[in-house]
Amino acid sequence: MEPLKKGHYYHIYNRGAGKASIFFNAHDYHLFVRKYFYYLHILAETYAWCLLNNHFHLLIRVRSTEEQNYTFRRVKSDSQKISFYGDRYSTPKPYSVSQQFSHLFNSYTKNINLKKNRSGTLIEGSFKRKKILDENHFIHIVCYIHRNPIHHGITANYSDYPYSSYKHILSGDHSFIKTENIINRLGGVKNYILPTTNLNECWVMIFI
Repeated sequence: MEPLKKGHYYHIYNRGAGKASIFFNAHDYHLFVRKYFYYLHILAETYAWCLLNNHFHLLIRVRSTEEQNYTFRRVKSDSQKISFYGDRYSTPKPYSVSQQFSHLFNSYTKNINLKKNRSGTLIEGSFKRKKILDENHFIHIVCYIHRNPIHHGITANYSDYPYSSYKHILSGDHSFIKTENIINRLGGVKNYILPTTNLNECWVMIFI
């Protein structure tokens, strides 16, 4: 499987083992997002995400070493003292993005197994990744990720689904999504909000 390279964009996705559920209530969805920030924020920029009952999608860009160092210093100096992996150190460590994803999935699985009195694998094998090829591909994946709840018949409206980055990008209230970057790349808020038909015409490549 192709390694995640610094400076590149990727569509990351996976599902529950045997297509079983990995999220069981609102707390689980929020827990996954918090753990995602904890393990991945220093190493990766996040552009879009969507969590569904038995699978998830992420659009990320792996930060360069210099960007990781800058992000480490900035977050560590934040007056709110936000917790993140490695924050006990005074200087950043060279972590592997793939290894951090493994930490995320293992940590989340342990929490769910304990709560549900279960054991064993929760998330299927190695997580999947597709490198983003160009700007059009990037835009299509942003749309595809946000359209996933509609595709699976969960909702008829993007803004009605609570476990994706769609509404957060619109409101600008997300703590780690590259909100302004997304809006600018889509040509402004109106292009992000209004043209549902454009979103529906996004590149519909169903990975899961």
